[in-house]
Amino acid sequence: MQMDWSYVFTVVLTGLVVVFLGLVLLIAAITIMGKIFEALKTSKKDAKPVPAAKPAKPTPATAPVSSSADDDEVIAVIAAAVAAMAEADGTVYAIKSVKRSAPRRNAWGAAARSEMTSSF
Repeated sequence: MQMDWSYVFTVVLTGLVVVFLGLVLLIAAITIMGKIFEALKTSKKDAKPVPAAKPAKPTPATAPVSSSADDDEVIAVIAAAVAAMAEADGTVYAIKSVKRSAPRRNAWGAAARSEMTSSF
């Protein structure tokens, strides 16, 4: 039984062209959908203009008096970080109050939520 090599090459070449053409069309469709969703997301951001923040008048850094030594150390570290940032920027920042934030999710939970809700 003799095989016709021209027929084999024609079938192989046709198969490769169809597969790669399908891949190119899928890539184009996904890229177009991504750009459409990105444009929708930016148009929603532009719809709500954020009012410009007025610069705060510099006041001396004050913090509420705390009863525990750990809280005093945390406030001192926060004040030092703000002072270092102010020195690097050449501006004056003021600490008006220091309070604990509500407990949040751990880092793994935050990473999972970010991964599952991010756009492709």
